[in-house]
Amino acid sequence: MSEFDHQWERGWQRYGFDNQPFTDRAIHGSSSPISLHLAFNRGVWQPHITFATIPPDTPGQAIGMHVHRDVPSGKDVEEWYIIIDGTGEMTFSNGDIVTAGAGDMLAIWPGTAHSFRAIGGPVRLISITPQMFTSSSPVDEWPDEFNPRIRIVHVDDAMNVLRAECTDCGATWVQGEDDRASAGLPVWAREHEGTVAAP
Repeated sequence: MSEFDHQWERGWQRYGFDNQPFTDRAIHGSSSPISLHLAFNRGVWQPHITFATIPPDTPGQAIGMHVHRDVPSGKDVEEWYIIIDGTGEMTFSNGDIVTAGAGDMLAIWPGTAHSFRAIGGPVRLISITPQMFTSSSPVDEWPDEFNPRIRIVHVDDAMNVLRAECTDCGATWVQGEDDRASAGLPVWAREHEGTVAAP
């Protein structure tokens, strides 16, 4: 099994720019194609994440001025851009222009239109729409309900794990007094997994 195989049944999934199929196409009215890969699409009104590589020195905006609006309902949704590599410039519908580089996140509030271009070299970014209103792309396989084998039973106010249990056998892990970061939980879970018979 490769590191890019689905692991959702174990409670996680790794996504990345490497070893993923990218498609070159112009989007949101731009005439300059950019490289896109839909990381995942959970379906209508669910999270939607895209990886993109914006080529350098495109004429005009590489991502045209657009807003995320569900036309039938009129509901606007937000979008987040996380810049991984390079430097880009985002223009907003109110006239603001901001430069963003590696490590920056741009949060575009519902109803605010925006466009984007690379400055200098190419830009690699992640676009996140927490509630996408279309599902023209294939919807990822996603469980209706997730029941992890190691279930978190109790947390403190900061969401640190204090107690967990194995749903297969009922064994319990409790955070020790010197284990402030719950570092012992994954060690216990890995060791415990070897002692539980596979179903």
